[in-house]
Amino acid sequence: MSSDARPDGSFVIPFLAAAEQCQQRQWLKSERLALAPLPKVEDASMIILRFVISTLPRTYPMQRTVFLSLVLLTVSSLSAHEIKVLASNQQLGEAGGKTTVFLSWGHRLPIDDLVDSATIARYDLVAPDGKATALKLAEKSLQTNVVELKEPGVHQVAVARKYSTYTYIFDEEGQRQLKRGSKLDQGAAKIDAATKSLQCAKAMITVGKPSDKGPLAAGLPIEIIPLDGPAKWTNAATLRFQVLLEGKPLSTAEVVARPIGFKPDNAWNYATMSNRKGEFNIVASQAGTWVIKVHTQRLATGKVREEYDFESFTATLSLEVAP
Repeated sequence: MSSDARPDGSFVIPFLAAAEQCQQRQWLKSERLALAPLPKVEDASMIILRFVISTLPRTYPMQRTVFLSLVLLTVSSLSAHEIKVLASNQQLGEAGGKTTVFLSWGHRLPIDDLVDSATIARYDLVAPDGKATALKLAEKSLQTNVVELKEPGVHQVAVARKYSTYTYIFDEEGQRQLKRGSKLDQGAAKIDAATKSLQCAKAMITVGKPSDKGPLAAGLPIEIIPLDGPAKWTNAATLRFQVLLEGKPLSTAEVVARPIGFKPDNAWNYATMSNRKGEFNIVASQAGTWVIKVHTQRLATGKVREEYDFESFTATLSLEVAP
């Protein structure tokens, strides 16, 4: 699929030009005084996904899923960095087993960039009964921890990054440049838009015989919760989830998923959206470790608009799908 570069550094994908029109109308409603260019590279794939989902007929869910997967493959290089948490073994046959948990940051799976401990607000091992134990952090690393899991059931590793704010400005040549910090940190630069971002992640680790009981919420600001237990996390099964934002179901959130080992390493091969109850389904096309990502963005309101225009929330979840 070709793309046409623009003077401001943004681009347009010809057959999806209507996606830009939809996005422009949204930004006009958000009190912008002029039409905005196609958004920053990290958000472009989600704009495309949202548009394609809205235009596909809902009477053929399988065809929708296949087509959306092709779209995600095409625009995978546009995805943003996100935090993931994984484990060397996410299915332990009996209590007392050990596994190594670690964090992943970037585009590629299972490992891309190292994780700076200064960016992490929470890193806990959560037992099946909900009791949380803090895991150690070590400067800039994969943040590995060897954990011994003595209780049967679903253990969770829960991670929350600290809030971060980034701003797009226009340089002297009219090119869009990404800068750290809020609009207030950019001096006299011409501001395009600023976003405050929060990212959370979880890993599911099953100990003992898989049951039908789903895991508890881990209390993250945004999180994905399996609605069924690991006994139903099997190849070709329909996996059911709910996403919560600030403890409430999040509707119309963008959802993508992929198994580790899928190529290219930075692509997603399944796409859908959450319904009014914040629920969504994923059909596991193969056994192995799957990673699911949910993203949403909302307009900032009130005095904080002096600092940023949008609030972005991302959650990831990893779990093991049995043969």
